[in-house]
Amino acid sequence: MSDLLASGASWLAGQLSASASRSVRYYRGTNYGVINAAVGTSRFESQGTSGVLETWESRDFVIKAGTLPFGEPLRHDKIVETVNGVDVTYEVTSPRGVPVFHYGDAFRQTVRVHTIATTESSQVAPTLRARFWGSFASATITDAQIVASLSSDLGGSLAQSRTVAAATAYLYVVLPTSFGTPTFAVNGLTLSAWETTQRTITFSGQAATSYGIYRTTYPITGTVNLVVS
Repeated sequence: MSDLLASGASWLAGQLSASASRSVRYYRGTNYGVINAAVGTSRFESQGTSGVLETWESRDFVIKAGTLPFGEPLRHDKIVETVNGVDVTYEVTSPRGVPVFHYGDAFRQTVRVHTIATTESSQVAPTLRARFWGSFASATITDAQIVASLSSDLGGSLAQSRTVAAATAYLYVVLPTSFGTPTFAVNGLTLSAWETTQRTITFSGQAATSYGIYRTTYPITGTVNLVVS
């Protein structure tokens, strides 16, 4: 029976590679191999150094194990996917304490590699990235809602000062993770009660980029001065 199951897992891995995947370049240093990979996502929760629970969303590449050019994936390997003629680079990584890959089946026929977009993927000037801020009633927000409901500009750092009006709503700030970890002050007082989600987002004029979505833990009412540094 185990041989039948192993054969079935091998057949499924082959079908996935042949029918539901795309060609990507897998890099280790300057060396690379061209392989087929299907695309998915995974969500993780981990506790940051400040003690805040962070949600982390990866872009996963599901690869037939026997086609990996360098054996098991390693942290900081890179996968380059061409989207509409633009190369989008993803770094193999994961939250603290989580492996950078998982086998997709008991017989290790497929490998699910966790990645996140890097700054090498940008289609705009390297120092200018979309930044978003404002208030939103829900404790979760989609990429489309970020664009439709929050204010935005292009900036080269996380530093900014904003006036935000909220009516029983959460404050949101959305920043590229490449800008570093922000500190927030509301009406002159440092506020540490923020929840963080990290995911790859493709905004207009930019290729896929890793963003941090920062939300106040509790909704607020009133007009506040928000300083990000």
